[in-house]
Amino acid sequence: MHHHYIDRFAYGRSPIHALDPRAKVLAVLAYSIALISLPRHTLPSPWFVVFPAVLLVWGGIPLRFVAKHILLVSPFVAFLVLFSPVFERQPVVVGGRTIAAGWLTAASVLTRFVLSMAALLGLAGTTPFPQLLKGLQQLGVPRILVTQLRFLYRYLFVLVDQAMHLRQARAARDAGRGPLHARWAAGGAMIGVLFVRTLESAERIHMAMIARGYNGTIRLARPLTWRIHDTAFLLLSLAYSAALVWLAPVR
Repeated sequence: MHHHYIDRFAYGRSPIHALDPRAKVLAVLAYSIALISLPRHTLPSPWFVVFPAVLLVWGGIPLRFVAKHILLVSPFVAFLVLFSPVFERQPVVVGGRTIAAGWLTAASVLTRFVLSMAALLGLAGTTPFPQLLKGLQQLGVPRILVTQLRFLYRYLFVLVDQAMHLRQARAARDAGRGPLHARWAAGGAMIGVLFVRTLESAERIHMAMIARGYNGTIRLARPLTWRIHDTAFLLLSLAYSAALVWLAPVR
C-alpha cells in the first residue's frame, strides 16, 4: 500500500486543487448542512448534484473512483435504512401512488448519503491530507484530534507494510495449502505478531521524532494562503447552499 493509493488525485492541477483547503472545508460543511436540513420525507432536488459535480469534474476525479468508494461504505447505510419501511407504515402519496412513508425515508437517506459522500470525496481527492489537516486546525478543530488524524494517516502505511510482510512470509511457508484449522491458528498468531511489531515500530518512531526535536507541532513546507478566488468560491458556495435550503419544499 503506497501513498498514491489515498492521495492518487490530491496533487493534481485544477481550479479546485488550487483552492485553499479552508475554503473547501467550509463549502462542503455548508452543503452538508443544507442536505441535513431537508425534511425527512423530502428527496433532494436535482440542484443538489451541482456542487459535488463541480468538485469532481473540475477536480479531475474519475467517477469510477467515486462510485467504488461510495459502494464500499454503502452497505452500512443500506443496513440502517433497511428497516425504515417496517417502522414507518403510514401511507403517503407520491406521484399519484400511495406508498409507506418508510420507503420515502429510505430513498431520502440514501440519496443524501450518496451526495454527501461525493462532496467529501471531491474534497479529499483534491486536497493533500497534510494541507487538509492544517486547514482544519486553523479553522479551530481541536489540536489533539488533528494530531491523532495526522499520525493515523502517516503510520497506517507502516502497519499495512508490516501486515504484507507477514502475509508474504506465511505464503512462502505453506502456500495456502494447509488445513483450514491450521491456517486459522496461524492467522491468530500473525495478528499477535503484528501487534507486537506495531508497538515496537511506534516506540522507535517516537524516539526518532523526539531526537529530531519534535514538540507536538508539525509545520508545512508551504503555509496556507488565502486569496481572492478562495473568497469568491466560498461566497458562491454559501449562496448556493442557502438557496437550496430556501427553495426546499416544506412538509
